[in-house]
Amino acid sequence: MSDAKARAAAVPAARASDPQSSAPRPSAPPELDFHGRKHRKALDDATLRDMARRIPTALAQSARLAWSVDRRMTLTILVCQVLSGLGTAVMLTAVAEAMPHLATSDARTGLARAWPALTVAVVAMALGAAMWILADWATRRLNPQIASAVDLTLVDLHMKAELSAYDTEGFTDRSRAAETGALRAVDLADDAKTLTNGLVQLVSAATVLTSLHPLLLGVLLLSVIPRGMGGVIAARIDYRVHDRTISSRNVRGMMRWWLTTPDLADELRANTMRPYLYSWYRVMCDRVEGRELQGARPYLLVTLLAASLAGLFTLGMWAALAALALAGAMSTAIAGTAIVASQTAGRALNSIVRYGAVMFHHGLYLSDYYTFTDEVRSMTTARGTTPAGAPRRIRLCGAEFTYPHKDTPALHPITLTLNRGEVVALVGENGAGKSTLIRMLTGLTLPTGGTVLWDDTDLATADAESVWRHVGLVPQKNGHWPLAARENITLGQPREHADDRIWDAAERVGMTRALQALPDGLDTLLARSVWGGHELSGGQWQRLACARAMYREPAVLVLDEPTSEMDARGEHLIFRKLREMAPDRITVVVTHRLDNARMADRVIVLDQGRLREEGTFHDLLATEDGLLRELNALAQDR
Repeated sequence: MSDAKARAAAVPAARASDPQSSAPRPSAPPELDFHGRKHRKALDDATLRDMARRIPTALAQSARLAWSVDRRMTLTILVCQVLSGLGTAVMLTAVAEAMPHLATSDARTGLARAWPALTVAVVAMALGAAMWILADWATRRLNPQIASAVDLTLVDLHMKAELSAYDTEGFTDRSRAAETGALRAVDLADDAKTLTNGLVQLVSAATVLTSLHPLLLGVLLLSVIPRGMGGVIAARIDYRVHDRTISSRNVRGMMRWWLTTPDLADELRANTMRPYLYSWYRVMCDRVEGRELQGARPYLLVTLLAASLAGLFTLGMWAALAALALAGAMSTAIAGTAIVASQTAGRALNSIVRYGAVMFHHGLYLSDYYTFTDEVRSMTTARGTTPAGAPRRIRLCGAEFTYPHKDTPALHPITLTLNRGEVVALVGENGAGKSTLIRMLTGLTLPTGGTVLWDDTDLATADAESVWRHVGLVPQKNGHWPLAARENITLGQPREHADDRIWDAAERVGMTRALQALPDGLDTLLARSVWGGHELSGGQWQRLACARAMYREPAVLVLDEPTSEMDARGEHLIFRKLREMAPDRITVVVTHRLDNARMADRVIVLDQGRLREEGTFHDLLATEDGLLRELNALAQDR
């Protein structure tokens, strides 16, 4: 039995003595496997020839990435590599010149004649070492910039992508694979530096070694082939393990956040969820660990076999040198030079093969990054160039929406008009299509059929950013942004106004006293998990979200269950302010509390993605067999 299985089996045994052992055991998490990458078997099928073809591509990607973030450091690395190689060539040439003098019977005379060449060799060797240190310094300056660049690209593309991109199958898995590729981009820069240094060193050493005897280079090549094959096979094993655990690690990571966030700490403890969820999480950990352990044994065997074969070939190289010297085909002095040159060339070849395999390996991860970024770029919001103004009227003309890979529309064709100055309440049961409708009204998603018009502008042809500049949205799940209280209100707006406008927005939602009571007022960090940060209650966060939308003074104000966590006083205040602000904008309120719908000029009732009813609250309440009447009766019976 594997260690992972043994530990998994030990969990129930340990729980038997636990006072909470009666807690229900979770069903085993489903086996997850990510099938989204085109190069899933790339390493399984890779040969040294494949690597030789692909490594230049990886080098070019690495160089292009490095050049885009810091040209000066990139040039520094390249120049240092060339100078390091020249230093090696000069050093070996100087050693070759000094060896015949050192091989004479008169050591003092030989040393006197050899010391100028030895001095040159030492200086050249020092120069090569200095260039390597300088290249390493430049790489360390380059790496953080590469890490930031790729991370910023991913974050930016996620924020620019159409919302429908998140609904595509396997989007999260591909996103996590791209994140891994972004992390490997930093390793790729280091590996590229080491690989190119090895290439430069090899050219320098091979030139000297071949000039001594062509056979030596061939024997040397044989000594590193086993390491090269071993590197390819080991890389296959490592990548296969990563590939087959990415989905499990993704789900485990999401669950870990839920298990450790203070947002759910009360629910987790009060409902005694800990044993169940910990067991579930433990199974996922054991599953990932087990697959990684399965790869450890073949990885060790491959590495040992490759090292053993490399040792045998290296022994053969030394034997060849000895045979040439004994046969008189090579002088002792030249043999000594050959030893130095072969050691240098051997190290360079080992470096090339080792880091070539690693670069090939990292290059596959990096291709996940480039594949995903190309995919998301094709899904970014780029609809048109027509600027959208503040609408006086929004019209839906047969607008409908169907999510990807779904047969049934989330919203069937709807024809509807909303006018500036009116407050519209959007009512319906869960899954009726309310959130989809407000996404279409605000241009967050485009209809898959029909049109949405702001005045005479079709949102499908409008510049999306120009549309959203006129929108204020309070979603069901609003952000508890780890920013100062001031930024939580002004977020998304330029700082063109004094704090008076911020306090005005806070006053509208009843947050003035709460903000004044914070240690640093508007400058207080709202993040309990950060040292010095403070937390708000759920209702206060909702008030802050409403203040953020009102601060924008938008032409289209949409609130999706904006008062679900507020007390009666706060709820009354919000809806009173909405009525006061109504004349200057189109206001849409999504609510399940039908009493709140009374304040609306018009109520729209959705049912299973269709427009079921439309009219004033009192007219719909008087409608026989009306859905609003039925929902209101159910609410009164509670």
